Amino acid sequence: MFKICVSLFLVFISSSVWAQQLSMSLGVYTGLTSSYTIDDGISRDPRYKANYKVKFAPVGLNFGMDYEGFGFVFTPGLIDVGQNFYVVNSSGGQNGERTINLKYLNVPVAFKLHLIKLSFLKISGVVSLSAAYLMNGKELVDHTDTKLIFPETVYPILPPDYIVEYDGVAVPNVHNFSIGQKSDFQSIQFFAAAGFRSDWDISNHWRICFDFRVNYGLNEPRTETYLSALNANQTLYDIPGKRRDTFAQLSFGISRYIEFEKSEKERKKKLKGSKGYTPRYPYPKPRTSKPKG
Repeated sequence: MFKICVSLFLVFISSSVWAQQLSMSLGVYTGLTSSYTIDDGISRDPRYKANYKVKFAPVGLNFGMDYEGFGFVFTPGLIDVGQNFYVVNSSGGQNGERTINLKYLNVPVAFKLHLIKLSFLKISGVVSLSAAYLMNGKELVDHTDTKLIFPETVYPILPPDYIVEYDGVAVPNVHNFSIGQKSDFQSIQFFAAAGFRSDWDISNHWRICFDFRVNYGLNEPRTETYLSALNANQTLYDIPGKRRDTFAQLSFGISRYIEFEKSEKERKKKLKGSKGYTPRYPYPKPRTSKPKG
């Protein structure tokens, strides 16, 4: 899938060589993200229940190029990825939270297909590929004194104050217990995304945009070293399972844009067939007959 997307993107890039350029824009944007972590281990673990939160995407740059019918947009920026989960006790009550927080410098390049085009508005379908560099990462657990259902495979590594009972494990209060830190996550991630974008020209030089995309992580975000420990049941609050990070991002931006005139060839085509202009002489017309005598 990744190779197909790259091939299509290169085709679109090559087409821009002959396409007629209309405008270029440069600006900034901010927005919000909402993450959904697809984790087979967490979904099977009775200690956790999904919790959905919105996170702030602080700032990014927006560079766009629009042609007849399509365009490109380059939007590097900071994003926070990772879902939160409630910690659920053996009776089904909520006693804490498991948080996943991965901060990336995300660098997406997107292709826009203009679906609606007016003099002041363009609404486009968007597909993009991005490379994301991990700036910081951590996965933590907090819970009060309670009783949790641990898998029996981790009983040998339970701390001394974790007491196994007939209906679960009595656990003490835990604050910022580290499941994973930055070194446990891959430094590079790739995301594929699709969505919609609207560009509004509010004046002759300023443009605002609204961009909504759903992003899917193409790689397992955790390192092979962490996965080896996970599969060997050496992680107290985690059980084996594949993981992918997905997130929806809603962005708002403002840009300065420049319009470019159409090529001379296209301008002449437009004028072809129009009634020509016959200049008027500011002096008497040239004589066309012989003088008498």
